[in-house]
Amino acid sequence: MFSPFSGPHLVILFIVFNLALLFLCFPTHIKRPPVATRIRVTLILMLIVQQFLLYSWYAMNHEWNVSDALPLYPCRLTTLFVLIMLITQRTFLLNFTFYWGTIGALLALLSPDTNQLGFPNAMFIQFFVGHSALLIGILFIVITTDFKVTKKGLLLTYKQSLVYFALMFIINTIFGSNYAYLRTLPPSPFLTWAPSYPWHIPLIISAIFLLFYVVYSLCRKRLA
Repeated sequence: MFSPFSGPHLVILFIVFNLALLFLCFPTHIKRPPVATRIRVTLILMLIVQQFLLYSWYAMNHEWNVSDALPLYPCRLTTLFVLIMLITQRTFLLNFTFYWGTIGALLALLSPDTNQLGFPNAMFIQFFVGHSALLIGILFIVITTDFKVTKKGLLLTYKQSLVYFALMFIINTIFGSNYAYLRTLPPSPFLTWAPSYPWHIPLIISAIFLLFYVVYSLCRKRLA
């Protein structure tokens, strides 16, 4: 059974955050073609393995259903976007992915929801592989491209996010699902303050938008 901030969890956090720090400290080295190619291929393989583990687990446990298994949760969606961008080497999905993926991956790594399943369960492995590769993948794409953090990009992400929330609300109503966590929030000490459905929806959206602005404020000078 998994316990937050247990030994394995702390080891994973140490590895991921130190790896991210290396990327931030040595961006010129990361950009060099041989190094960048190796990192890109490694991230692609990690994300493909993660997707295989996730959906194999659903299939083997007969839990593949429209109400939970579609890649419509924020981190699952942005993980697919990162995989597409790494394979195509195009950044047309990066603006939305930068904000959602960064916040989502950080919150997930700090407050994991593995359904209490610990190592070596496939869900434990895919959870940490996926969110780690999501965070590092975004950082890698940002470093190796001309991505700029701008107010226009932030406002565009706000608009895209409202469309996303609206679509997930409709899908949740039809299928009884919980995409975007609009019905039930994930178990997290960061969210204990939130009221129950449906009153938590405007508060959570506001909190997410505030976090987007924090990311924008922290990164706009470095990535301007």
